[in-house]
Amino acid sequence: MIKTAIIEDSQALTSVYRAFLKDSEFNISVFNSTVSDINRLVKQGGFKLIVCPCFPKFQSGPQIVQTIKSDPDLATAVFIVSTSMQQENVRTEWDLRDIDTILIKPFDPESLKRTLLKAHHSHPQQIRQTPLALVIDDSKAVRNTLCSYLKALKFDIKTASDGMQGLKMASDLLPDLILVDVEMPVMDGFEFCENLSREPGIKNIPTIVVSGTIDEAQFRKGFRAGAIDFLEKPVSQPALAAIIESVSVKENTRSAGTTVILSSDSTLSSILRKTLNFLNSSINVCNNLDELETYLCVSIPDIIILDLCNNQDKLNVCLHVRTLLRSDLPVIIAVADETDRDIMFQCFKFGATEFIIKPFGRDEVKARIENHIKLKKLQDELVQKNRILESLAYKDKLTGLMNRRYFDKALKDEITKAQSNNTNLSFLMIDLDSFKQVNDKYGHDTGDTVLQEIASMIIDNVRGNAIPCRYGGEEFCIIYPDTDLAAAVKNSEKIKRFCSAKPISKHKIYQTISGGVSSFPETSSPEDLVADADNCLYKAKKAGKNRIITNFKAPDT
Repeated sequence: MIKTAIIEDSQALTSVYRAFLKDSEFNISVFNSTVSDINRLVKQGGFKLIVCPCFPKFQSGPQIVQTIKSDPDLATAVFIVSTSMQQENVRTEWDLRDIDTILIKPFDPESLKRTLLKAHHSHPQQIRQTPLALVIDDSKAVRNTLCSYLKALKFDIKTASDGMQGLKMASDLLPDLILVDVEMPVMDGFEFCENLSREPGIKNIPTIVVSGTIDEAQFRKGFRAGAIDFLEKPVSQPALAAIIESVSVKENTRSAGTTVILSSDSTLSSILRKTLNFLNSSINVCNNLDELETYLCVSIPDIIILDLCNNQDKLNVCLHVRTLLRSDLPVIIAVADETDRDIMFQCFKFGATEFIIKPFGRDEVKARIENHIKLKKLQDELVQKNRILESLAYKDKLTGLMNRRYFDKALKDEITKAQSNNTNLSFLMIDLDSFKQVNDKYGHDTGDTVLQEIASMIIDNVRGNAIPCRYGGEEFCIIYPDTDLAAAVKNSEKIKRFCSAKPISKHKIYQTISGGVSSFPETSSPEDLVADADNCLYKAKKAGKNRIITNFKAPDT
């Protein structure tokens, strides 16, 4: 089962996801976009796929990504954005580097499952320490020979005796390399390659055809079917090693993202597909600029290759594509004829990142692209580190709740919203009863455990779009946007009951809490919201603890 988190604020869409993915390979958990629910998602952890609407109700997309991706357990989760909008609208809400795949609405059950499966297979979560090869041949002697060669090249190996069995194993195992014999019963090697290329999750696995006779006709048939290279019998280990080295299988246990080729030349597209196989990425071909524009409205690739050879307006093609992207990312590679060498520097000025002259060799293209991939990797690592640093600045390390620094900013923002929209804003201040005695009697480690458990119970029971924070020491607080006093008190009472009912640590500590609730405009002005809640908390302590108190003021008549 593929553990999948669905972030969705619409009850109707939540029901659609549940119905469409019922009895499927996806084990889904549903969350809304509130701070508390996203914290609950992080706490639950282990998700391989995360689906989020383009325009969440309670937080922005970048805020949600930052919270989720800064957790080491979820850093490699695939992030899928659901939208019916054009690319420009997606760009206003998201940093496009945060998005792995886009789910276009409306969708049916099959298109939903297909998108999720493709995303899952395109972004394998576990990086293999040793690459896996699948050998398909009806001859046991050939299988044994190939296995011995691959083992010497530091591969793990699985074998199949025919193409049908090989297809199933390829789907189940997602190997890093496939070697398939041409002449086999049931399904020959070319048929196998054709069937493999029709399956989104496995079509990009590098496949080498093994044959006793290799002529021009077989080359054409094999490349059309999707093979990346040929190995002639009798097979030698050096020949196999050279092919593996040329496609960089051992460096590609993880996907390098997506590549789009703009070219009306099918021969060039085919050559580029084979040349770029070392990327282990999804490769798409657009025959004209209109097709590319449509593609870019749906997804942003990592690499775009522009065939300028037969284009009259070469420079403006580069400029137009870069303008569509509205970003320095992704990499744009311009391919041109020898006669176009004089426009190379202008191409860079008009948006191209790299310029390649035909005819070109595979090693040249590979070297140039690898340099850009390394640079992108460094940029992504920097973005991730900045995310983690920003998250650490706003997150309490012990409890996982937002900290006082975040609270100060969030309260200011929510007060501004409440005043602008003429809506309610409530606030709860919490203090753990007799917490000093816990530390004195059982030690600070047990005290930390109590704080963590109380924070966990707050996260699990907080209302809707509320924002729970650790205020400091043994004090917690909750901001309740768009919530009146009665609703805030009701949720506060619920949290109080749960906290007092659960034994904590091996010492079976029943930790009670006291709280004070204030609300704008019912009891407090925006400036007095925190002070009024703090006064109510003091009264709750004085009245005997383990209670929630509010200072309701009747409206002026």
